[in-house]
Amino acid sequence: MRGTLRHRLAIIAASSAYVFLLFGSLDVSACSSSSNPTKIGRDFVVEVFNQRKAVVGLRIELTTDPESDDEESRTVSIVTTDASGWAKFRSVRPGLYYIGIKHPAFAHSEELQVMQYPPKGSPKKITFEWPGWKPLIAQSVSGILNGHVKTARGLGPDLNQPAYSPVGGAKLTLSNTVANDVVYSRTTQESGMFDFESVPARAYFLRIETPISNSVRWFHPNDGYVPIEVDPSAKVLNFNLFLDNAICGELGYEQRERE
Repeated sequence: MRGTLRHRLAIIAASSAYVFLLFGSLDVSACSSSSNPTKIGRDFVVEVFNQRKAVVGLRIELTTDPESDDEESRTVSIVTTDASGWAKFRSVRPGLYYIGIKHPAFAHSEELQVMQYPPKGSPKKITFEWPGWKPLIAQSVSGILNGHVKTARGLGPDLNQPAYSPVGGAKLTLSNTVANDVVYSRTTQESGMFDFESVPARAYFLRIETPISNSVRWFHPNDGYVPIEVDPSAKVLNFNLFLDNAICGELGYEQRERE
């Protein structure tokens, strides 16, 4: 059976100079692939951790696995993680499902085959790491946003040796990670510069929505979420972000040191 593969691809090349990640955008469901679902019983637990600490208050969604590309998934149930970071599902009807965190910044889900009598040794819990990748860390939420430019060289050279230019008019929204409530919102200047002044030190999501009015010039990644952390002791003062398209139309980004 074909299932919708909703996932995030993260490639981290860490050095003092550079970090590259491909990051899933909102409602990623463009990719389809044959699947190998996890066999599990009708009663199971989903646990969510962030660096071994329980994540409380995240909604975990169980949806049906569509039998064809024309069919849409249907929500079966939504359970919120408790003080232990657990969401408990009970007496689920046997069949194929997807289980995942119901959050616009989390595109990954796992396919399950719920069985009345699962094979011996089958898991009784599913574990998610939140938010699933390391955040970019800087002393402040400020910097420059750059985008992938279309040139006269053609598609091949533009993809193999991308050229970048500052992105003006992009909407940036800073939100708390679990609740996803908006803290601040800004628009990048024509120079691509942005600055969220006096942001308290903690983790956030930075949502980037690029303008589409000048699509002839840009390879637009539309919008997506960048996990960030404000830390006054960080080695990097601010962000120098380079946007790109990633797998299945997802948002790609790269952080570079200032030259």
